[in-house]
Formats: sequence, C-alpha cells, structure tokens
Amino acid sequence: MEEYGIIICDDEKDQVRRIHDLVKYAIWSLEDSADSKGKKFKITLEANSYIEVADYLEDNKVDIELSKDKADRDGIDLAEFIRQKDPNAQIIFITAYENLAAMTYRRRTGALDFITKNDNDEVIQKRLNETLSLAARRIRESHAIKKMTFSYKMGRRIINENINDILYIITTPKSHRLKIVTVNGMGEFTGDIKKLEVENDFLEKISQSCLANPSNIVEINLST
Repeated sequence: MEEYGIIICDDEKDQVRRIHDLVKYAIWSLEDSADSKGKKFKITLEANSYIEVADYLEDNKVDIELSKDKADRDGIDLAEFIRQKDPNAQIIFITAYENLAAMTYRRRTGALDFITKNDNDEVIQKRLNETLSLAARRIRESHAIKKMTFSYKMGRRIINENINDILYIITTPKSHRLKIVTVNGMGEFTGDIKKLEVENDFLEKISQSCLANPSNIVEINLST
C-alpha cells in the first residue's frame, strides 16, 4: 500500500490542532472509498512556519498567512516552494482571507481548494472530506498517466512519450548518451541504460546496449 504524507501548517498552534482533528476525520472517512484504494494517508508534519516545512521537505525527498511579519515568507510562498519540489502535490488552503484566492492563481500555486476558516467545524469538515477525496482521485489519475508515459530531457525540453509509441532505446558512442527510437521519430538524452532497465519494466533487455518495447517487437534476430 502506498503512503501519502499530509503536512499541516499554520502560524497559530491552536489552529494546527483544530485542522489536525478535521484532517484525521477526513482520512478516516476516505479509507473505505474507491478513491483511496491502495493508498494510505497520514499526517507526517504539523508546523507553524514556512521554514519548518521547507526544512522537512529538503530533508525528506496550509494556511495563507504564516507570519505576522510581512518580511517573512508566507503561505503562498510555501505553496510555490512545494509546487517546485513536487508538481503533483495537492495544496489546500484553509484561510480567513478569501480575497487572497486571486493572488494564488496569479502566482500559479495550483491550489486544489480554498476552505474558509471562519466557518464552523461541521461545514469545514464536509468540505475537507470532499477535497481530500478529490486529492486522492487526482493522485490516482496522475499515477495512471505516469505509468503510461516515459519522460526524458533533450536540452532544456522535457519530452513525454507514450510508452506504446516507443520502439527501443540504445547506447551511443558518447558516454552516458542514449538514443530513443519511437514510431514518431528519434531523440538523444543523457542517461544510464542499466538504470533505465530497472526503472522501466515495460522495456525488455535485448542486449547490453539495447532495451526494446516487447509490445512493438515482431521478430528478434539475436545473432545480428
């Protein structure tokens, strides 16, 4: 079972405790749903500042205003930082400042939802249950897409290929330089063919220098 960590961050400790209880119940309500199949959600960090979360994320692989001091980085800064660390992170704002939602859109934080902190716990709980369920569904869908996609970098471009379109990947005379051949064309990227073999079970080792997609193999002549 895959485990996903939930980080709670608010500059007020009593709000962290309040959100903790709401999130725990939301996790419990999600356990038997189809969206959480094969997944376990767990609160992994309760923090009161940007720096606590940043340090935790650096070591291990949300409320709008995290500090009364405007010179300090706030919750939107934290959302941007999290998005840089993990593009698939699901960010939920629980805030008293509804008018700041537009700012998070302008700064492209990709927040999943904005929940009003001033509502009573029953209203917040219902919204949080629905949003956590949506987060689980998005995680499942992104993993399904990822399983069908092979990504590599050509210069500054990131190329995403559907694995069904890949014919084979071979080494080149250049050290750590690989060539990929697909039904649409070919490209070169930096990588290690042994590592690719381990990380991509849709590819089959044909020789020390070649990984091929069995789905697209009609015949193999091992002597040539």
